[in-house]
Formats: sequence, structure tokens, C-alpha cells
Amino acid sequence: MTLAFDRLRKQYGQVVAIDDVTTSFAPGLIHGVIGPNGAGKSTLINMTAGSYSVSAGSISLDGKRLDTLKKYQIANSGVARTYQNIRLFDQMTVLENLEVCFYPTDVGGTWKEVVWPPHASARRARRREKCMEILRLFDLQGYADADAGSLPYGRQRMLEIARALVSNPRVLLLDEPAAGLNHHETAELTARLAAQRLPDRITIIVEHDMDLVMSLCDNIIVMHHGKLLFQGTPAEVQASPDVQLAYLGTANDIDDIRAAAQDRRAQLGIRARRRS
Repeated sequence: MTLAFDRLRKQYGQVVAIDDVTTSFAPGLIHGVIGPNGAGKSTLINMTAGSYSVSAGSISLDGKRLDTLKKYQIANSGVARTYQNIRLFDQMTVLENLEVCFYPTDVGGTWKEVVWPPHASARRARRREKCMEILRLFDLQGYADADAGSLPYGRQRMLEIARALVSNPRVLLLDEPAAGLNHHETAELTARLAAQRLPDRITIIVEHDMDLVMSLCDNIIVMHHGKLLFQGTPAEVQASPDVQLAYLGTANDIDDIRAAAQDRRAQLGIRARRRS
């Protein structure tokens, strides 16, 4: 199983957001996508998930085109995602936020549930148990009956990822999952994501937190002005003068890149605290 981009392009009028990107993502690995603001990172996520259309080129999963499918068809093909801005049902419980993610993949038994209530009860019990298993992966089981909107910001971030795992996706797309988290929460997130490195799953993380990316990711893609600038291991990325130049305009080391990312994280943290 491979997720492949072939000469991928996204264009808005004369503005090119993604410019002729060709690469592939193997299962069993965590892939990072980094780059300066405006490099096209989130655009890649949005095109893969079907939120944005593809101007040219193709996206395929296991040899089957995704870019020709509707958004719900892409989800049914095994692609799940999170967002930069948390999208939860605030007035539903934490457990209910996971249960709704079974639709439409679990819709086949709906008619049986209408005509045979015991069937409905048994199915819901199985769904709830699976949801509780996922909540335990993120230490959220104690919040199961709480409204999602009442959770601390860091727990809401974890819940967003837990929701994406309900469908047991083949491709997991995480768009800035550490945005607004403090250092302790980021360390916890890193450990919990590492535990989700599965042999039959492709995980792609767009992230500005360099410590998270360098410690968690097996393979890193560096985007710059919509182009794929560099691809390699964390060590290879840190040693690349091209990457340093793309971030800073001078041949500075990775510590300066981390400092720039930490400034952005601090700004996002202020926004998160204001929200809560």
C-alpha cells in the first residue's frame, strides 16, 4: 500500500500553491511535512482529503485514484484527518463525539436496528466499547461522559485525533496537531502518536514544532513556495543547507529553525488560552 502524488499541482488563477510535486508515502512510517508559512503544507493535506480539488496531476492510494472521488468517498477509502482548528461537537459528550464517526461506515445495520431493537442495542454496545478503547489510548476515558466543549484545550486536541482513529484509517492526516500545546502536552502527544505507528497505516503530520517532527517522524518532506525542496530522514534534513536557507535565508543551523517554530507555537498558545 502506497499513497502517491504524481506531478501534483494546485493553482488559484495565477497563484500556484502546489507546483509539480511528485512523491510517495509508505505504510508503517510517520511522515512529516514541514516548511515556512505559505509553503503549501496544509494544501497537500486538503487535496489528499478531498477538501481542495486538484488542478493537475493525481493522488492515488494503492494504485487507485483519490483525486477523482468525492470527499465522502475518499473517507470511505480509508483516509481520515484532523484540522488546525479543532472541530468537535462541543455540546455532545466525548463518547458521542467518537460514536458519530462510525457513520457512514457502520450504516449497513441501520434497517435491522429499526425493526429489531435488540440488534440495535448489541451494535451500540460494541461501538461504545471500541470508542472506549480509543479513548484509553489517549487517557480520555475519564472524560467519556463530559461535554467535549468543557475539556481543557490539550485534551480537546487529543480528542480530535481519537475521533480520526475510529474508522481505523489506512491514511491518517494530522494538520498541526501540536498547535497551542505546551511542552508537557507536546511530549505526551509525541509519545501517543508514536504508539500509533502501525505497519498497515500511513501517517502524515504537518507540523511547525521541530522537536516533535525530528523525534517522531521517520521521513520528512520539506516544502518551499509550493515545491518539494528536500526529502529525507530527520538527520538528513537537519544537515541540509537548502533546508536552512529555505527557512531563514542564511546558512544557520537547525536550532534557529526550532526557535522560529517555538515563536509560532507561543502565538498559537496565546490564542488557545484566550479560547478556553
